[in-house]
Amino acid sequence: MSLLIIDRVSKSFRNKIVLDNVSLRIEKGERVALIGPNGAGKSTLLKIAMGLETADSGSVTTARSTKIGYLSQDLQDIAGAGSEGKTSAYYEQVSRLEQELRKLEQQMAVVQADEEAYQRLLNRYARLQAQYEAVDGYNIETNIKKHLYHLGLKMEALNTPLNKLSGGERMRVAVAQILLGSPDLLLLDEPTNHLDIRAIEWFEQFLRKFQGGVLLVSHDRYFLDRVATRTAELDNGKITARSGNYSSYLKHKEQLQEYLFNQQKTLRWTVKNMNRTIQGLKSRGKIKAAKSREKQVKRLKTELGESLQKLRTQEHLATRSGPKLTFKQVRHVSKKIAWAENLRKSFGDVVLFADAGFQIRGGERVGIVGANGSGKTTLINMLIGKDQDYSGTLVLGQWVKYSYMGQEILFDDERQTILELILSQRKLSEPDARDHLARFQFYGEDVDKRIEVLSGGERARLYLACVMLEDRDCLILDEPTNHLDMEAREAVEQALQAFQGTIIAVTHDRQFLTNCCTKILEIDAGTITTYDGNYEVYRNLKAAADMEQELEKIDSKAKQQRVRRSHPSVPAQSADPQALERKIAELEEKAAEMEKSFNAETSVEEYEEYGQLLQKIDTLYSEWGTLVSSNGQEDCHGQDY
Repeated sequence: MSLLIIDRVSKSFRNKIVLDNVSLRIEKGERVALIGPNGAGKSTLLKIAMGLETADSGSVTTARSTKIGYLSQDLQDIAGAGSEGKTSAYYEQVSRLEQELRKLEQQMAVVQADEEAYQRLLNRYARLQAQYEAVDGYNIETNIKKHLYHLGLKMEALNTPLNKLSGGERMRVAVAQILLGSPDLLLLDEPTNHLDIRAIEWFEQFLRKFQGGVLLVSHDRYFLDRVATRTAELDNGKITARSGNYSSYLKHKEQLQEYLFNQQKTLRWTVKNMNRTIQGLKSRGKIKAAKSREKQVKRLKTELGESLQKLRTQEHLATRSGPKLTFKQVRHVSKKIAWAENLRKSFGDVVLFADAGFQIRGGERVGIVGANGSGKTTLINMLIGKDQDYSGTLVLGQWVKYSYMGQEILFDDERQTILELILSQRKLSEPDARDHLARFQFYGEDVDKRIEVLSGGERARLYLACVMLEDRDCLILDEPTNHLDMEAREAVEQALQAFQGTIIAVTHDRQFLTNCCTKILEIDAGTITTYDGNYEVYRNLKAAADMEQELEKIDSKAKQQRVRRSHPSVPAQSADPQALERKIAELEEKAAEMEKSFNAETSVEEYEEYGQLLQKIDTLYSEWGTLVSSNGQEDCHGQDY
């Protein structure tokens, strides 16, 4: 079943064709990754599909009664969705249904004597109640808290106005709102922006279980490999789609390019030989045969041109040469370039580091990971001396020549042009400076742009262009692949793989952590744990450790049960059923009080405590039933004496 049909859609901006006769279908159960370079028109296509942008021509059709959940990567769009923290179409729908149900209950209480009026209200009540259950209204608060928890958002943010939240918090609230609405079709523009690794992995699991259709734009290659069932590439206004995830699409492109390249060689060789044959036929006076061959050559040349065009359109991502980046570098000889011991750092009552420690040796490529707010950027700021409000030992060797790239990229003179900045960095000729900038996708008139008008991605590319002109033996990077498209990310990774010095990088980009890192520092609950190896090794070690903990818990419970069976503390026959009844009544009263107190500010921990309380009540009921049955049998045996 097609949930979304995009049919021959075209769109231009200022005479530049962005979408050229683009067609795409999204079927139920499909997860389609829309990929392509920055500026290719991916976000525009999503906005047209959502009805937020008008196409110049073509049509967009959605299946009847399809509910669409749309996530924009533009924080201004999200801010405009509503200023209240939990305002969303879903929440408003549930609240409206709940208010109507309460209103009907009051009306039914008034007209109980009028059987006809009461039945009419009762029928309407049943319909509304079915709608309320369909949107899971009875569990709305629990579901909201569950989604926010998994997305790494603190519960206080639930009732905070959206315009008071940070960009990352706002994005995560928007994701939660969309998922809560039980949509049939998800249109997601960079959904993993501002999510930490734990939240991204939870989101991956959610999408893999999602029964509807998904069209998502992302530069997160690891995410696309784990989620996408089909990949569609948008480039030069055209779209190419193929079944499979991102990596399988790349492999297919490489195979197709090799085939087209070989086809080019064969066609050129054939045309060359046929031209020789034609000359020979003409020299022997066989004009008719020569003309027949000339028609064949003309057809082959047309085929050759079409093949060449196909070959050119395939030269993108892994097959098109991105910027070839290299670093100027001086490799240090120190064995240990950075270390920490007994490191302590707090913000008010929030403890970021408690007696934490680590060690980084020269030449290591270290990825720093952890949940949002765990202290990753703070640790970097402490390491480079921007934050000195801590106790314990933290050292970055004074002999280390490093370059630092932060999340907020600022330049000394924002009024400079791109070219002026590069020329001021090193003694380069203008042609050499332009060649260097071209490696970072700054071409022609682009180099005359003032820095103050650059986008986030352009700023990141320009900063890297500056860094790569410096002589450094250590690179300290905070989210280096943010704002970069796939081509630029892969080029940066290739350059970093060739860099012989030390790399210290904070990132949520798991592909970067896999390709570029040899050690992982994980920040969690005030501690820093070191894992030797890249992200895949770290992930496997974490999974093994989690499994071992679960096995230990199971083993511990089994031992406790064996001890209870072999050494019962109180014989069953001596226990008092009435005491159990009193305990059950006490716990049921406590559970009822907790239910009354539930509201929007109730924490996940309180809900978990409530669930544990219900489990305890069930256990006591089972014990009570066993005890009553056992006592009844003993009474019967007593009559035999």
